[in-house]
Amino acid sequence: MLAEKVFDLADQRQFAAVSGDFNPMHLDAVQARRTQAGAPVVHGIHLLLWALESLSSAQPELPPLRSLRVQFNSFVYLHEPVQVLLVKLEAARARLTVSAANGPRLRITIDFGTATLDSPAWSASPLRHITFSTAPCNLELAQMSGRSGCLSFVMTPADAAALFPAATQWLGARRVAVLAASTHLVGMICPGLNSIYAELSINATREFSPRDFLAFRVTETDSRFRTVEQEIAGGGMAGIVRGFVRTPPVEQATMESLIGLIGPADFAGSLALIVGGSRGLGELTAKMIAAGGGHVIVTWKTGKEDAEKVAHEIRLSGGACHSLPYDVRRPVADQLATFAHTPTHAYYFATPTIYRPKSELFVADRLQEFLAVYVDGFWQLSQFLRSRQPRLSLFYPSSVFVTERPKGMTEYSMAKAAGETLCADMNLSQGPLHVTVSRLPRLPTDQTASTIAVEMASPIEIMLPIVREVQSWPK
Repeated sequence: MLAEKVFDLADQRQFAAVSGDFNPMHLDAVQARRTQAGAPVVHGIHLLLWALESLSSAQPELPPLRSLRVQFNSFVYLHEPVQVLLVKLEAARARLTVSAANGPRLRITIDFGTATLDSPAWSASPLRHITFSTAPCNLELAQMSGRSGCLSFVMTPADAAALFPAATQWLGARRVAVLAASTHLVGMICPGLNSIYAELSINATREFSPRDFLAFRVTETDSRFRTVEQEIAGGGMAGIVRGFVRTPPVEQATMESLIGLIGPADFAGSLALIVGGSRGLGELTAKMIAAGGGHVIVTWKTGKEDAEKVAHEIRLSGGACHSLPYDVRRPVADQLATFAHTPTHAYYFATPTIYRPKSELFVADRLQEFLAVYVDGFWQLSQFLRSRQPRLSLFYPSSVFVTERPKGMTEYSMAKAAGETLCADMNLSQGPLHVTVSRLPRLPTDQTASTIAVEMASPIEIMLPIVREVQSWPK
């Protein structure tokens, strides 16, 4: 092990400032939760430069770099301990990984030797200069085809020497700046907002352009897998960058689109608490109940603006809704004791990030994290509400993963199964309270989004019968 580190938000902001990559996936917890990552993640190039710094610090007499290949296998999250591991060091090659407790996240291969390539001819031709902005481009995949241009380096020689002194001495400040510029390209320009940096294959070139910029051109896009390949050149380096274009955040049905599906008095007289109602199925459920004349309270843990947007849309259409903060891991009474009226119905859509990389079949800490939300949090909320409204009607969303158990979802499936058991026993012993449980199929939400199109059921077709069933209690 060459080095160990835990990256925090201050690290993110510092690297964004010197690289130019301000993609909200790295900096904004609310927007990052609406990506496949589910939470802010460390810049892949930041991890690469940290690994190169660790290697060159431990081996100050390294030969010149001839080529570099990096695979970004999976995300590294903030506050997650990661290590740089030297897998192999030979006269002509070195191999590194950036790894966490559950396996490698980056795989790095370095070839040593004298640079033999010239900068490609295309990079010397006139290219459109891309003006610097802290707002990422939001392009459709079709708009990326054939795109080209050049980016001025954001990272100065002083920045490189201050943050990565050993790597700068080994590679040179301009080659460090080129690597930093590649994340500016991917995260801000192309693909931009909905990007994932997947792979870098780059060679040292013999001549250095006097201009401090990175030239790029898109050479291939593939709509089947939502991939983009680009050639890059500048500052003594030239190669290929590959990335994915994430599907944009899922937009749920609007209030207007629900007109005609739900009678304006179908759910009149009910007060429904929607835990996790700021997005996804919680947002959709809140809109359905409000469209049917019910009063709705949507809760949020981090997405205050999202929750207020949902509430505003409902009120704008004539419905009744307000929002409030609620963390299911904290004592319920401290957060909900000020309720003027006790809900007659409650829907429990609270969830942590579901998909996280791991190398082992079972991770005990992850199971405990899921149980804290899907079992303990649900139980505490139900008992608080039941003490005020014995005839409470609850909805517990389980999952078909309880029986299908896809790879990597062991802990999630176990926690949902435990929640089902709890709900069954509550129905047996705590009447007239009633819990409706449904094993939901995979539905289009932020957490189920992927780069490859997957056929899914309609959220409205699945959820509307469930909402009608829950609202029918107490019978």
